[in-house]
Amino acid sequence: MVTPLPLQDCFDRRVRYFADQVALVSGCPSTGAIHEMRVALKRLRTFFNLVESIDPGFVAEESFAPARKLFRAAGKLRNLHVIEAKVREASTAASLELSEYYNWLKEHERREGKKFGRARRGFRKDFFGSAWKAMAPYLEGPAAARVKRSSEERLLVLLREIKGERSMPPGVRRLHFLRTRTKEARYTLEILQECGLTGDDQARLNERLKDVHQSLGRWHDEEIVLGSLREFRRRRAPGPLVSFKSYLEFSRLAREHKAESLATFEAARAALLAFLGRGSGRRVFLPPGAQRGPDGHSGKTGPPQEAGGTP
Repeated sequence: MVTPLPLQDCFDRRVRYFADQVALVSGCPSTGAIHEMRVALKRLRTFFNLVESIDPGFVAEESFAPARKLFRAAGKLRNLHVIEAKVREASTAASLELSEYYNWLKEHERREGKKFGRARRGFRKDFFGSAWKAMAPYLEGPAAARVKRSSEERLLVLLREIKGERSMPPGVRRLHFLRTRTKEARYTLEILQECGLTGDDQARLNERLKDVHQSLGRWHDEEIVLGSLREFRRRRAPGPLVSFKSYLEFSRLAREHKAESLATFEAARAALLAFLGRGSGRRVFLPPGAQRGPDGHSGKTGPPQEAGGTP
């Protein structure tokens, strides 16, 4: 039986891209390859969540569980790569002496690299093929209108949650919530675009969501750096550092970059909320050409991208 929307095509594109990234990390797990593999898994996890929104009988969290070990192992290795890159940059640009810290990070990287290798080798190559067989019955039964309506509602729910964060207390938890929700909303929007459900405003909403989650991603990287630096200070062997002032300056730079990322985030968040206005983004579902801005012109959207587009 054929699904009412081209959801299998969307799923297959994401699986192919994930397989390509796994092949790349099999030899030398570079920072870029690890990152792209995790993005591919996030896009697939978003697809699982979308299927659950169409039919709650499909439990996304439980169904995605076999991929979570690989995702987490890749995340730990990717974080170390990010920190090491920032240490190298600061050592060169600001002439900081951070060799003890860098060597400590490389030792951690070797351990996490072995764990990632085991997780990658233990991941079943046919997992997503089996997952589709489990999903398909939940997509074949409902009428096309129900699948379409439920798919659109999933995006609207995410956008309402993003707008509703203003009632949350300020702090790290709120920022993490916004980072994950805007990312999932963007990946859900990509699926709806590929299914032909979005109109002219899709591209602008995509950019607004990307600006928010990427600025928070940079903030999160600095959080990881500061947390790692605290752990290094607690766990390192006793004795003086070669240059204590270098560590003070490196910490200061991380806090400065963190503040800059938060300022960028606030501007991006304000732009997203202004775009959504009083509604919840429903106008992105209007037929192309139906939306008109204050100047009377409509936006344009490009053709659907492969799942490996800009993360």
